Amino acid sequence: MYRIYYMSILLGVLLLFSVELSAQQGLSRPSVVKIEGEGLLPVSKKDTTANQQIIQADGFSYYTTAAGIYIYFPKPNNYVRLFALTGQVLWSGELVSGRFFIPTGEGIYFLRVNNKSYKISCKKT
Repeated sequence: MYRIYYMSILLGVLLLFSVELSAQQGLSRPSVVKIEGEGLLPVSKKDTTANQQIIQADGFSYYTTAAGIYIYFPKPNNYVRLFALTGQVLWSGELVSGRFFIPTGEGIYFLRVNNKSYKISCKKT
């Protein structure tokens, strides 16, 4: 009788621990936001500054702000991974054609698009 009681308590604690761990991992992963419209031009004036530089890469273009990375893919089927300097994968997935925003905050990141890597610096300009 006591054995069943203690086993159910142990299972409950393990379940709570796994739910808490999943919630913490979900908070650290940035979510990618699709932006309506064509081209990489900023959505509003607060998204960029006068000296913002748009980088043309192989098959896509991007620019960065202190808030994150704006990416434009003219063609579909782009496999994207975002890494921290530590090598931790912050986000990975496939993006279709269009404009996207990845909220990262200030820092240096590695962006891997279709098996090519790019060093990205998000900072105040």
